[in-house]
Amino acid sequence: MSNPRVRLNAGMLRRAAIVSAELLLLFLALWALRNVVLHLSYVLIPVSVALLLSAFLQPLVAFLSRHGWPRGLAVVTSLIAGLAVAGGIVAFVVISILNNLDELRRQVTESVSQVEDWLRRGPLKFEGGLTDRVQEWLGGNEQAVIAQALGAFNTVSAIAIGLLLSTVLLVMFLYDGPRMWEFLLRPFRTPTRAIIDDAGRKAYRSVVTYVWVTALVALIDAIGIGIGLAVVGVPLTVPLAALVFLGGFIPYVGAVVSGILAVAVTLVSNGGVAALIILGVVLAVQQLEGHVLQPVLQGNLSKLHPAVVLVALVIGGTEGGIAGVLFAVPVVAAVRAVLVTIAEHRT
Repeated sequence: MSNPRVRLNAGMLRRAAIVSAELLLLFLALWALRNVVLHLSYVLIPVSVALLLSAFLQPLVAFLSRHGWPRGLAVVTSLIAGLAVAGGIVAFVVISILNNLDELRRQVTESVSQVEDWLRRGPLKFEGGLTDRVQEWLGGNEQAVIAQALGAFNTVSAIAIGLLLSTVLLVMFLYDGPRMWEFLLRPFRTPTRAIIDDAGRKAYRSVVTYVWVTALVALIDAIGIGIGLAVVGVPLTVPLAALVFLGGFIPYVGAVVSGILAVAVTLVSNGGVAALIILGVVLAVQQLEGHVLQPVLQGNLSKLHPAVVLVALVIGGTEGGIAGVLFAVPVVAAVRAVLVTIAEHRT
């Protein structure tokens, strides 16, 4: 029995041309959106920061408002509480890292040197200035890392303007967010308005869930690994736990990198047995995060497949640096919520 031949006809060519044109328009729209985002990053970064912070503080504002607090007083109280908690944590983390930066750099360099010696004496017979390259990178890329972290803000005045804009927008979002959202919905017809309203609210809830779960999981990881480092007696317990906390805000990649760094420093300062103990602690904490904390705390509201998260992190880091890495997953979670909501309304 012969296989049927696929025959091209005018209808198939027409459909192929339509699909190709739609794909080209989609890629053109994505390219234009990328250029707009990069060009307006000095505005979009403060707006994104304000949205993330409002997602962090909105549950507290809503709780106080439901219990009879005036909206303005609830916003002010939430801002003070958030500044006291988040600002204190960030200040503690940054000061701990800066105070031990030279020692941490030395420990990392010694760790790489030991690994290089093992590779050179081992069966692989590795030869190369791995330690020299690491020292050169650690010593010569500080300014580049700082510049990449600052993103579009390359002057002190631009940083001050960005912080001021984020603060003002945060207050506006917390105090007048519902009315601002209603104003944006007015131009649309009633059926379309209902879909956009539902999609926007679910997208915002997904960002709220992501922010709170990420902060809580990062704190639990830092406490767990920090306790292990303290019990073993690693001299850089506080800065390493601080790095674990900061790494928790970069899903998957941050936890792995900070865990490897903790094991490497322990190997140099306390030996192989202690390093194996810390490796077990890191693996146990990460297993607890992956199989208990994330599923129980986050659920299915903004749950994304790890492959999607990794691709989003790579694209965000390539296109936007550190800011792109921080905002990539919340953006993807919000987009997923919008697409799922639109699909539900259509069905």
